Amino acid sequence: MGYARQTLPWFAVLALFTTACGGASGTAPAADSSTASEAQNKTLVLRLYSEAFNQNKTDVVRELIGSDYVQHDKSVPGGADGQVKQFQDLKAKIPGAVATVKRTAADHDLVAVHWHASATPADEATGEAKIDLFRVGNGKLVEHWSITQTVPATTASGNSLFSDQYQYRNGVPSLSEEQEEKNRTFAVEAYRKLSDGDATVIDTSWDPRYYQHNPAAANGTEPLKQFMQQQGVTQSTPAAGRTQFGNTLADSDLVWVFSSDYVVADIFRVVDGKIIEHWDVVADGQQ
Repeated sequence: MGYARQTLPWFAVLALFTTACGGASGTAPAADSSTASEAQNKTLVLRLYSEAFNQNKTDVVRELIGSDYVQHDKSVPGGADGQVKQFQDLKAKIPGAVATVKRTAADHDLVAVHWHASATPADEATGEAKIDLFRVGNGKLVEHWSITQTVPATTASGNSLFSDQYQYRNGVPSLSEEQEEKNRTFAVEAYRKLSDGDATVIDTSWDPRYYQHNPAAANGTEPLKQFMQQQGVTQSTPAAGRTQFGNTLADSDLVWVFSSDYVVADIFRVVDGKIIEHWDVVADGQQ
């Protein structure tokens, strides 16, 4: 979770708050929100992983990326050549790496991808955890942010950074666009309240079972409450300023929240009006 941001992500280390400054403040971008358009955007983006990365088809990258592609990763050049280089650099760093997509979201003109880069993908305690965010325009990829975290050997909860712990009895339900938007608004506001120091929101918005995939955090809401108490927050307290986020998305039962500086991305599973599961990717060097 990327909390009331000063310099480092709060929930990434259970030690500091995160204060985001600037960004979209949880407002969804204005774009074609039809289900068909979102499905097309998702299919477009996933070709990067199935074809460009896993099959080394660099021509696919050049086919998908628009001439005005904006690359927010300052370590690589812009345009299609920069995206090709980013993939090549990763494969040089992890010989034999394959991309295993864990979860995706398409919301308006944005597509987010949570994926595992590893030469041994069956072992989720290896490689890197990554979240990419793409903006799609006129059938081309036009903007990209990326966050990368080295996968630790162990986690406090015993859960991997990628697994699904909560299981529906009858499979994941199909949610309407309206319900997805309600989930987004709910999760972003709950997260914002907690980031601003309102500990009471834990009891109203988090499920006590709370399955945790941040490597430093145990399952349940008690560790979250204990941390808040350590910070001297035992009840709703005034905040110096309301936390702001970057882009936020909702797709199916998942809500994705990017910190305003795009070094932390959180994914929340919302079930029956409660946050029940959480994954995040925190950029190396920010823990």
